[in-house]
Amino acid sequence: MVLPPQGAVHRFPHQAMGTFYEALISGCDEEYARQAAQAAFREVDHLETLLSRFNPASEIGQINLLSPGAVIKIGWEAYECLAAAERVRIDTGGAFNINFRAEKAQPDSGSAVPEDAGAGFRPAFEVFPVTDGFAVRINRRPFEDHGRGVDLDLGGIGKGCALDRAAAVLTDWSVDHFLVHAGTSTALAAGSAAGGPGDELGWPVGIGGTWALPGLDKRARLRNRALSGSGTEVKGAHIKDPGTCGAAAAHLAAWASHPQAVMADALSTAFMVMPTGEVERYCREHADIWALVITPDAHGRLFNAHLLSP
Repeated sequence: MVLPPQGAVHRFPHQAMGTFYEALISGCDEEYARQAAQAAFREVDHLETLLSRFNPASEIGQINLLSPGAVIKIGWEAYECLAAAERVRIDTGGAFNINFRAEKAQPDSGSAVPEDAGAGFRPAFEVFPVTDGFAVRINRRPFEDHGRGVDLDLGGIGKGCALDRAAAVLTDWSVDHFLVHAGTSTALAAGSAAGGPGDELGWPVGIGGTWALPGLDKRARLRNRALSGSGTEVKGAHIKDPGTCGAAAAHLAAWASHPQAVMADALSTAFMVMPTGEVERYCREHADIWALVITPDAHGRLFNAHLLSP
């Protein structure tokens, strides 16, 4: 997805969260750019210690060990990520759900319970502020009689959270021109690759993958927003539909762009599950998002195309 820019761009790689991150920085000298990138990557590493479901000592690992009715305090970073995940779950009608494994494992649970299931409905978990921070409560669902809590997996949103935090660090370092990406599947950019106010704005990125899309420019410029892509090209049908636990079948690939990487990351996953008409409706109702989906017959549909250019 990330195309190599022209000009003096300093590139710094980093391995975290099971993939390779990279910071591309322009508009400042190489040594300063390196120090800023190292500070950003330290924030990514810190976030990984909080969000990894494979680490029982992480905040997500501790939440997954809780029984229904339990409450645990969490930090701002985990709260921000969990709150975003729940917001996207609601907005997409359950097409994105970080807890679908546990919900489908419940006896007679069927698909994820919709948000409007009734006045007595409570989601499997709730995140909320407390006097001195934030907390998570594990709720007892009506069908829950065996003590199981939740099984949170931030694989579809955690890298976006990390990129937003990395970008915040670079901004604190007064770095105005950068692109950070996580394995090229999700990227977040500010300023321009050339690093100057008189230069062409944005960072060049590729969209559309290997699919032939007549009439569509498969190059876009990313500026002050994120882009995330999900699909079947590399890993096959690995994305699950939370409603069925089977492979997502609505699209062969999906790209979503939003000012926040956490939202772009989650939405590209959700758009793999949502029918094309639902993606179109979502983008119509959310004017700050553009999306490209590849339908099962390999046709591309682009929504809010005017946002492609910075």
